[in-house]
Amino acid sequence: MKFLRLSACMLAATALFASCVKKAYDSPPDSSQYDPALPVQTTLKNISNMTVGLGQNKWRQMGDTTVYGVVVADDRSGNYYKQIVIEDTSIGGMILYIDKSYLYADYPVGRRVYVKLKGLYLMNYAGSPEIVYAVDAGGNTTAIPSGLVGNYIVKGKYPDNSVTAKVISLDDLKFSANNFLNCLVTATGTQFALGSYGVSYAGPSSAGSATNRIVENCDHTVTMTLRNSNYSNFQPFLTPAGKGSLTCIVSTFNGGAQLFIRDTTDVKMTETRCP
Repeated sequence: MKFLRLSACMLAATALFASCVKKAYDSPPDSSQYDPALPVQTTLKNISNMTVGLGQNKWRQMGDTTVYGVVVADDRSGNYYKQIVIEDTSIGGMILYIDKSYLYADYPVGRRVYVKLKGLYLMNYAGSPEIVYAVDAGGNTTAIPSGLVGNYIVKGKYPDNSVTAKVISLDDLKFSANNFLNCLVTATGTQFALGSYGVSYAGPSSAGSATNRIVENCDHTVTMTLRNSNYSNFQPFLTPAGKGSLTCIVSTFNGGAQLFIRDTTDVKMTETRCP
């Protein structure tokens, strides 16, 4: 009897071990291409235009409206902090403020997201269109709390390759920057201006939060501000002296265009510099 009991126990243990081994080799299903395909009522271009139309430093609360966008900038390099930039095929984009770090783990560049705007606010911050959680009477904004993100932002498929950088020139941006607010563009024939090449992308954090560098076209007739965070991981890297292309997000501040890179791979200036 003891032998039979021992054999039964050994068989049970063997079966349990085998099931555990099998489970160790199971892989979770790949859901990266799953998309909930939520119905959307408008485009980011319409939302952006609505926000710009409010006037600088004005805001409005949204009703029951859903939009979609593809993440074109995240916080991986630290040049964006607690925010992502989304764009759709209407060539419209918005900044989403989220009170959470390491957003790129959930919302990397290329992730489609759906944003349920009901209860959220559109904010015109010095001309730049943003989506925020709340705004007080003084115009101070609150980011979407980390614990409530799921109530407003729904993940879509990854990667979504429907949004790509628009190839333009700095001359184009000079006259039409508002047409590309919070959109990804590649400006060709661009170089860092005198005093802005061969120096660090940004100053140390002890010197402030961000640093402006100037980029220009080849004949020096158009210059624009490239704004870099002093807390970015590329802060100490040196800006190139050559000419080439600059991929960036277009923004504005009090009427002046500002450009933001995601990281230094957006800067491809290996050609001979314009005199």
